Amino acid sequence: MSEKLKPCPFCGSEAFLINEGKFWAADCENIDCIIRRTRYYITEQEAVEAWNRRVGE
Repeated sequence: MSEKLKPCPFCGSEAFLINEGKFWAADCENIDCIIRRTRYYITEQEAVEAWNRRVGE
């Protein structure tokens, strides 16, 4: 993966990737955050792109 995860768009905390066997998701490290996790994606890159997508960019 070449693209870095942006901070959480809701709380500003760091984000990390989760690998659940065949699936990938991005998650916020703040356990009290309202968003916490993207849905699961087939590729790591899809999870990164979904997490990094921002309205208006």
